Amino acid sequence: MSAREYKTLTEADAADIIADIKDADIFCHASPDGDTLGCALALRAIMEDNGAHAEIKCCDPVPEYLRFLVADEDVTVNDKPRDGVFRVSVDVSSTAQLGRFAEIKDTFSLMIDHHERGDVFADHLVEPDAAACGEIVFRVAEILKNRHGFAIPVEAVNYIYAAISSDTGSFRFANTTHVTHIIASRLHELGADTVRIAHHLHAVKMKKQVLAHKVGLENMRFYCGGRLAVTYASRADMASGGFGAADFSEADEMRSIEGVYVGVALRETGEGIWKASTRANVDIDCAAVCAAFGGGGHRGAAGCTIEAADAESAVAAIADKFAVAIEEYERGQR
Repeated sequence: MSAREYKTLTEADAADIIADIKDADIFCHASPDGDTLGCALALRAIMEDNGAHAEIKCCDPVPEYLRFLVADEDVTVNDKPRDGVFRVSVDVSSTAQLGRFAEIKDTFSLMIDHHERGDVFADHLVEPDAAACGEIVFRVAEILKNRHGFAIPVEAVNYIYAAISSDTGSFRFANTTHVTHIIASRLHELGADTVRIAHHLHAVKMKKQVLAHKVGLENMRFYCGGRLAVTYASRADMASGGFGAADFSEADEMRSIEGVYVGVALRETGEGIWKASTRANVDIDCAAVCAAFGGGGHRGAAGCTIEAADAESAVAAIADKFAVAIEEYERGQR
């Protein structure tokens, strides 16, 4: 880690910094989701509407289900960082989430994030109580408007709403707070096309997602008396269907099963390398379990990478950790 001392910033600090930027690269996390992409698009729209230039960088392409957000963009994501520009990350909790851009981690000037666990690599505005990074970006945008006279273009309003709707599961997840609803109401007031965004994010499934779900069901197994549901997709499974990372998003599917406390989905990304996504329905700390494998995230939703020779070993490794967490949770309920 760099010897540099990183500053903890307020929303006003971040707004003041952004107000002075003339040219920036905005970085999303690997395997981009609606929150990181929505925040990046919103920040770019705000900056460019107010005279600056910005480009979005990501080591992975935009998944098909999010293409509706960027369909009208000439260039959606450019994966080559530029020299001599301000570098900011959104919804990136650690250098690992930068993917191949981790090698330039010491060159970032600002990170905006909402994860409980991770590692800072720049001066940072991190608010774990925010349901989505989009909430933070919206509050910063309001300060930019009130303090610096920035406009908030309607496309930025739509991007922020998409970010929040995505990370809250259309306001169904436990991270949703009364503040989330207040911000969503404000975005609606500002012109967010809430119906269109909700339809694309939550009512439309790509064909590959449906086929990947079939693989998830075939590989599903239960532990702890049905309170833990785990599934996986090997590299062979992913290749056979031509699936991308966003197609196999089965953790939420696993936790939607009656009686399940925690849902886990494992995806093999390299030989013996398994990326795990975990989601909890009850007060079990997914981030703490994932931290045992060097990962992190939120209490109710976290991820990690497991090294294991095969699917059975990877499943057993994370199932054993969650079995302990489930036992502790149930002991506390007695």
